[in-house]
Amino acid sequence: MLGALADCLLAGEPTAESTAELLAARCRHMLGKSWRWLTPLSQRYLNRFSGGIRPRHRDVVQFLRTDRGFRRARSKYFNEFSIQDWLTEPPQMQPVAAAASWDIPSISSTGDLAAWLGLDIGELRWFADLKGLAYKRALAAVTPLSLPDSDKTIWEHSAD
Repeated sequence: MLGALADCLLAGEPTAESTAELLAARCRHMLGKSWRWLTPLSQRYLNRFSGGIRPRHRDVVQFLRTDRGFRRARSKYFNEFSIQDWLTEPPQMQPVAAAASWDIPSISSTGDLAAWLGLDIGELRWFADLKGLAYKRALAAVTPLSLPDSDKTIWEHSAD
């Protein structure tokens, strides 16, 4: 539920032009019910995230976890929550306003990025190393013998 609601809030950019009512309407559509706490929740979301960089999904989930009003609604109506209409559109990148004047191509999706780089989506995902395989191999390659003497002490203490 938290992830779906975070997706719903992130589907639009939290800017001065966004209104709590527009966000709440999107949430109402997704939940299939006109919960009265959605507009105040949307306003708190805008207060928290507008004016800065676009929040990450995990930041919005954390916001929802810690928002008192949402926690109260969730505990009161837990058995009544259901997703009626899942968001099916892929997330669109939304650059900050300052980037509009930059002389760079408009890349609004991962597909656009892959096309601009001359890759297909599978190749782009491989380069992104989503499973962290390259990181794990690089970490495994670091041994106390390969470290300078000054770093061996740190290695020994971190292994404990």
